[in-house]
Amino acid sequence: MAHLSRIGEAAAISTAAIVAAAVAVPTGASATPSITWSACAETELSGFDCAAYEVPLDHDEPRGATTTIALARRPADDPAHRIGTLFVNPGGPGGAGRGMVTRAADIASPAVLARFDLVGFDPRGIGGSDPVQCHPTEEEAAAVLDRVTGVPLTAAEISETLAARYEYTEACKANMGPLLTHMSTVNVAQDLDRLRRAVGDDKLTYLGFSYGTLLGATYVNLFPQRVRAVILDGNVDPEQRTDHRLENKFDRAGGFEIALSGFLAACDEAGAACPFAGDARVRFDALRERFRQGPVTIPGLGERTIDDFTEFIGETLYDMAEFPETAATLQLVYQVVFGQSARKITDVTFPKSSGLPSDDAYGFNSLDASLAVNCSDNPLPRNPAAYPAIADRFEAAHRTFGRAEALSEAGCANWPRITERYHGPWNKRTANTVLLLNPTFDPATRYDFALRMNRELGNARLLTLDGFGHTTRYSQCVTDWKSRYLLNGDVPPAGTRCTQDTPPFPG
Repeated sequence: MAHLSRIGEAAAISTAAIVAAAVAVPTGASATPSITWSACAETELSGFDCAAYEVPLDHDEPRGATTTIALARRPADDPAHRIGTLFVNPGGPGGAGRGMVTRAADIASPAVLARFDLVGFDPRGIGGSDPVQCHPTEEEAAAVLDRVTGVPLTAAEISETLAARYEYTEACKANMGPLLTHMSTVNVAQDLDRLRRAVGDDKLTYLGFSYGTLLGATYVNLFPQRVRAVILDGNVDPEQRTDHRLENKFDRAGGFEIALSGFLAACDEAGAACPFAGDARVRFDALRERFRQGPVTIPGLGERTIDDFTEFIGETLYDMAEFPETAATLQLVYQVVFGQSARKITDVTFPKSSGLPSDDAYGFNSLDASLAVNCSDNPLPRNPAAYPAIADRFEAAHRTFGRAEALSEAGCANWPRITERYHGPWNKRTANTVLLLNPTFDPATRYDFALRMNRELGNARLLTLDGFGHTTRYSQCVTDWKSRYLLNGDVPPAGTRCTQDTPPFPG
């Protein structure tokens, strides 16, 4: 929900595998136990309320086995005028949401935090919610992932990458347990409705980022009359993602390319404020091609590969605040690589590729959960032998990011066929308008996806941010509209656009 491995979200199931468009659930408060809150025990959540809440493992068998959802709550600052609960999801899939309460000021305005309890939850199988685990130990998981090349160029690299991804999935099948077949987004949406009832809200107030927009789109179509205020920020194209995932991944790689072009154009436009200015596109492409030829030794940093280079620039595109430092790094590396400088690079960062970091006790839960959700939700080719040709096609159109995107979810080729999934319809008329937010140069959820989400949902309004980064940030204009919508239900006029408050390369 990430580095270059973040460019990989996964899919592989038959398009015939569906969940009914309407899900029958009780709506009365008496049918759902309330949540019992207590002081959080974890140090990082000190000062907040925590809870563990049981939901059905399989919502088609509500009296059967259960799984536990871990939650954290930041109570409303003005409880006397409290409106309800604002549920938040950070994306991923695989992102744990409880920690979002510690970043409340980055999520909502003081006016919103005064009137709403803010509740973050770790979706089923993730973080503190009965976490899934593909390998018995972190060392065993790392040993398999060490054989994966993010941008495999040679036949040997491709073969070993596909073999390792196949083996990783086989370990998931052997070790993940009952949640293996119950991780699809439709289950999370039904969990969320249980949580909504458990806090006593008649309708849902929700803010979802990135993959959280697929969760939100699923919810509003399963429970259209239960929508109070739903904000989807950094949008997926739900129809393409769940029914045409290969095309979706192709377009996703293109989104990173668009964002990269925007970054390089902004650099040249900034002139002296951007250290890499001056034919930035041409010089970036030259650097990329040099890394494709083999590792580069950089004084002060050591050896770096095409994986490191691609992940580094992909990660940068998520946050505009990183643009100046990345431009400085590119300039110094360019000077070193092309013989213009022997200076050691010690005052900028160019990290080595390290997969998906996690602070879990088992450090690969977010990766395992991401695989489980994506492989359940999204159809991708089930023949591993098809992926080399797919990678070639992606790369021909999207030179920097295509190959990594094409192969990142090859582990879904041998994932079990899952029958629990939701893939439409997406056009249910909701009780209230859904508010969509999206930057024009969002790398992971390109602006085109938001335009499609806006067309596909039955009652939505898109607020465009002319700017950079994954999901909307650095714009008081966006923050003001979010607050007005959450508090009063106000939606911006059709075609409304906001700008970011600072330029990507401040002078």
